Amino acid sequence: MGQLLFGAVIISFSAVFVKLAGVPPAVSAFYRMCFGGLTLLGLLAATGNLAAARRALAWPALACAVFFSADLLCWHASINYIGPGLATLVGNFQVFLVTIVAAVTARRVPKPGFLAGMAVAVAGLYLVVGRGFAGQTPEFRLGVGYGLATAVFYGLFILTLKKAVTDQGRAGPMAAMAVLSLAGAALLGPVAVLGGDSLALPTTVSVWALVGLGVIGQGIGWLSISHGLAGARPALAGLVLLLQPTLSYVWDVLFFAKPTGPVELAGVALALAGIYVGSTQRS
Repeated sequence: MGQLLFGAVIISFSAVFVKLAGVPPAVSAFYRMCFGGLTLLGLLAATGNLAAARRALAWPALACAVFFSADLLCWHASINYIGPGLATLVGNFQVFLVTIVAAVTARRVPKPGFLAGMAVAVAGLYLVVGRGFAGQTPEFRLGVGYGLATAVFYGLFILTLKKAVTDQGRAGPMAAMAVLSLAGAALLGPVAVLGGDSLALPTTVSVWALVGLGVIGQGIGWLSISHGLAGARPALAGLVLLLQPTLSYVWDVLFFAKPTGPVELAGVALALAGIYVGSTQRS
């Protein structure tokens, strides 16, 4: 429980680091995966478990790397357009995609509680971004679109992550995350360069923000969550993991003076409540 709580709080700062870095999405995603993967590889070496990384070199971890890379590209772009809070909130709608895919695969109808949670979350999202959507700036609309794409790729990442971690006991969470992080960096580097972005970091703030993003967010945060999820009840885990979008929204208001009002706050509360219900009512 402690590891899960710690991890949720830690990764809530990831969106803040992305915003502070002030670099294109592909560049921030590359350095996140690179620094995070090297951190985890160092931890494997320190614990004498480098062999686990070789065992993790299998299709589940590499598929995870593709989906996670696409997730980060969309999420980082969304952060640049609509801010850390909203981008993280919209991205967490992956809960519904994952559950719907699981229901279709198992040929089961989702529980009524899940459907109710989904309706509440969509209503909340409408209050936050849907009212007057056509009158919003093109950048805002694009940011919401990237956020929804984030939810899709994040859901695909979650669906393959369990397989990557537990594939016949081949490798543990640390090894799987190390491999998928470094594989993701290998994918994102060329994407950034071919897209015309420079991997040179413009300021000292950019350097430290991306080191924090990789070491704290990608490395320590995700490792804590992957270990904490193993021993947590689903309802409790769902509640604890809601700290990430909640705190990301709080940091957006506190650090970047995000303007907000009672209707938007009510929408955020509804969306978080719906996501929580959806994450704990899976069939």
